[in-house]
Amino acid sequence: MFMDVTEPGGPGGEPSQPHCHSCREAITPGQPTAEVRFDDGDERLQALNGLYHHGCAKPILSVKRALDMLRNVPGA
Repeated sequence: MFMDVTEPGGPGGEPSQPHCHSCREAITPGQPTAEVRFDDGDERLQALNGLYHHGCAKPILSVKRALDMLRNVPGA
C-alpha cells in the first residue's frame, strides 16, 4: 500500500494532539486545560462540550456556573 493510514497520528507517524474547542490551537502536554460539560438536554449548550485551554474555558465555565445557579433557585 502506498500510504499506511492505520498508524495513529496520521501521516508522518506524528502523534495527534488534542485541540482546544475554542481557539482550535493544539493543546500541548503540560498545558493547563479544562473539560467543559453541559449535561442538560439543550443541544446548543452541548455543542460547547469539549476540552479547552484553561484560559479559553474561563468565559464558558462562568456561563455554566451562572446557569447551574439559576437551575437551583427554589420555586423557579
